[in-house]
Amino acid sequence: MCAQALLYGQEIGECNPRLFRRIITYKRLSQLSVSATHVKSSGTHSITSMEIEPMEYRYLISTGSSKKISIHDTWNLYRKEDLNSHSLPQVACVGSQERHKRYMHKNTVNFVQWYPRDTGLFVTSSLDGTIKIWDTNKLKPAETMQISSPIYNHHLSPTATTHLLIAAATTSRVRLADIRSGSTTHMLRGHVGNVLCVRWSPKDEFHLASGSVDNKVLMWDVRHAKSILRTFDQHNSESSGDPTSAGTAHTGTVNSIRFNDDGRYLLTYGTDDRMRLWNTDTGENTLVNYGRVDNDFQHLPLHMTIYNGGPMSSVAFVPAGRQILMFDLYAGHFLRRLTEHLSTVRCCELNPRTQEFYSAAQNSNILVWSPDDADAHSASDVIGVGGDATSNDQARQMIANLWQDDWSDSD
Repeated sequence: MCAQALLYGQEIGECNPRLFRRIITYKRLSQLSVSATHVKSSGTHSITSMEIEPMEYRYLISTGSSKKISIHDTWNLYRKEDLNSHSLPQVACVGSQERHKRYMHKNTVNFVQWYPRDTGLFVTSSLDGTIKIWDTNKLKPAETMQISSPIYNHHLSPTATTHLLIAAATTSRVRLADIRSGSTTHMLRGHVGNVLCVRWSPKDEFHLASGSVDNKVLMWDVRHAKSILRTFDQHNSESSGDPTSAGTAHTGTVNSIRFNDDGRYLLTYGTDDRMRLWNTDTGENTLVNYGRVDNDFQHLPLHMTIYNGGPMSSVAFVPAGRQILMFDLYAGHFLRRLTEHLSTVRCCELNPRTQEFYSAAQNSNILVWSPDDADAHSASDVIGVGGDATSNDQARQMIANLWQDDWSDSD
């Protein structure tokens, strides 16, 4: 069996625990199927954003056009007493009581994010032009920051140690708000249309990427007055990467961006129905071909996610109409299609600890996808290892391939 071959590789020192975990995780992701357990809905509305907290990977928070904010305990999925109900109940909800109305946003909430180091706080942003920092225990805002422009997206850096800046995507500019002072610090100007997505780099706490309806993706260094660090050009022209370049990353609105775990690559998604992977050090389009990926949200942000499994087993999960498409992040190969939603998918989220996957659509349904262990294919179908006498040799070859990286002398 493949698992036996991998265990043998671990035993003789050819497969370290981290690599073993990546292989098993990749296998489980290839077997995702919709779970009988679903997330209990708080009403009929479009869900625009959700995130699982990065500390324990336990609490899933979601929000949307109803302006309500729901928190679910995903560990309930594994408790026997909950299996009969096939429902994951809410553990908290902002908007479930009349007294909550004075605290809630006045318009659609476009994004929600846990504070990266503490589940005692979470942050929301809305089309009403406000950012709210919430006390999770009290379900009240500890701070409300006025941006005075519709906010389409925001992001808190998961790695920052010297600042507590929230980057907010607004009309034609990125606004930076400081949690410490409760006010905005400065604006980043460079786009000529609504900015729909923004993301801090995990590699450098002062670097920030943004995507806009002007078809551009910009990289910023927020320490400098002339903050544009790089302009991404899909054609890799001579001016590619130049801050003053007129080049565009897509031939349509850019409404979703995501860094890989080390920040060396940036994945972008546009309404030209194309995904592109960029080298953030050089600004070059890596020319990975993902094929056509439908994207009809001209003026709305989408939220894709990435499983970071190294150069051979990283997976991008991308909303595309009523389905979620899975791609090999670095090779561009199509892997799987998840098709159970009855309306357009806006966001998705992966629990990297359990390999549970969550997707949400415009009809208020959050679907839970679990590895189909009961009807699992053999791992040889996923990673090419047989179960006969040659399996150990094949395991060695597979391990050797996975150990290879994509570093070059220029890096």
